[in-house]
Amino acid sequence: MAQIVIADVDVYDPGIGGTRTLRFATQSYTTGPTDTPANTFYDGRIQQPANISRTCFSDAKTTGRTQIGYGDMVLVNNDGALDSLLAYSFAGRAITIKLGVVAPNSNRVPTWVTVIKGTMEQAELSWQKVTIRVRDRQQDVAKPLQQVRYAGSNTLLGGVLNGLEGVANDLKGKPKPQVFGRVFNVAPPQVNTDRRIYQVHAGSALSALLAAYDRGAPLTAGAVYSSQADMEANAPTAGQYRVWNDATAGCSVRLGSAPTGTVTVDAVQGAAVTNRTVGQLYSQILQAAGISPSDINSADITALDAAAPYEAGVYAPYDQDITALELLDTLCASVGAWYGCDASGVFRIGQIAVPSGAAVGTITATDILKIERVSSRDPGVGIPAWKMKIGYQRIYSVQNDLTAAVIDARKAYLAEEYRRVESSDASVKTANLTSPELEFLTVLASASDAAAEADRRLAIYKVRRDMYQLTIRVDAPLAAALDIGKIVTLQVARFGMSAGKNFLVIGIRTNMRGYQFDLTLWG
Repeated sequence: MAQIVIADVDVYDPGIGGTRTLRFATQSYTTGPTDTPANTFYDGRIQQPANISRTCFSDAKTTGRTQIGYGDMVLVNNDGALDSLLAYSFAGRAITIKLGVVAPNSNRVPTWVTVIKGTMEQAELSWQKVTIRVRDRQQDVAKPLQQVRYAGSNTLLGGVLNGLEGVANDLKGKPKPQVFGRVFNVAPPQVNTDRRIYQVHAGSALSALLAAYDRGAPLTAGAVYSSQADMEANAPTAGQYRVWNDATAGCSVRLGSAPTGTVTVDAVQGAAVTNRTVGQLYSQILQAAGISPSDINSADITALDAAAPYEAGVYAPYDQDITALELLDTLCASVGAWYGCDASGVFRIGQIAVPSGAAVGTITATDILKIERVSSRDPGVGIPAWKMKIGYQRIYSVQNDLTAAVIDARKAYLAEEYRRVESSDASVKTANLTSPELEFLTVLASASDAAAEADRRLAIYKVRRDMYQLTIRVDAPLAAALDIGKIVTLQVARFGMSAGKNFLVIGIRTNMRGYQFDLTLWG
């Protein structure tokens, strides 16, 4: 089979004051009248296609931080014909790379597979080549989530500060906080020191501010405010707090007395538990980071909600520039989920689970160029675990300096960042004398949900799981179907797989020169 790689590269051209699309291929090529785009020339300058690598997690792991994939596309420029690209801006612009295969008896009409739809860093031009680093779209969320900052513009009127923006020497330039789901004991910024006003959440109304505390002691809720002016004009009575919750300004709370220590709150964003699952919060965070809902796979979220309908919550504080990527890592780890972008640039999410259901294809010995069984780098290095511990109900402000009014049970609660549940099977130690105990920290809200997750993970990790890394040559249909999170059947005459065994694809790297895929399989 003959093959060709083409690339559509969007750049900003200052000469026209807008974007244009540059088109390159591994050999000069003109599309047909039914192609998109039709009857269009692609300059045969691709020396090295961008071999994209994407994994659910880091190498040989089924837990941890989801990895971003990228590769370099190299264009030939010996003749200097591409020197003009130096004036163009590539950074953050879109690139689409497709692999075309011309099968026998196809009248030389390629079958196209989109290998990557991503973005780019700025191109590097040398004397003989142009190098373009291609980025997975996941990189789009590796930036500070909250772009709205405190202005530090509170004004002094009648000897008292007015406004909710802080002043130059406390909050100016710091990100405004955001709540996703249900969070416990977060410490909001004091946005008006004279009026003892704290902002819990910016940009939209909270579903509820559940409680407020001063140095660990609960305060009494007063009547809600009707407006910012109402809040600034009318103080609560001593020992109380009152809330102003606004659809655009967010949620703020004013205290009736000067606090004796750290002020914290419990808060909820999302009208019902079904709005506060990991799947729903994943979508909300992506959208807060600027990702269009149409670029988020809704079927994945529905499937994850069914598998893990648990209430969760994460908090973007005011005192650090936390990225959407960091929040997503924390959130998805709570239910053993991976996330990333597929070849078409759509954000996907799925749960690491024992492979079940229909496979997208079968890989046999005739497809395999190289195969190796590899050792797990998960906690416990792949030895079946007999006990699973899950941390849940994270508190964001651990406190030990508390008022005398705080009861002992709450003192113990505030001294630990997480509560914990366990699930165990002592019989695992019969065959595995060094069977480990594994622990995972989550942002799940309830003990019952954490217990269910502990049971689920124990069922996965108390049994030996296998991992393989292999290089295969595939046809166009299988190439189009392969992606992280997909299930494939591996059928080889080794390790009891003569009849075939299903595996989850947890890593994939494309080699478009040889129409090869490097896969990491787990199951």
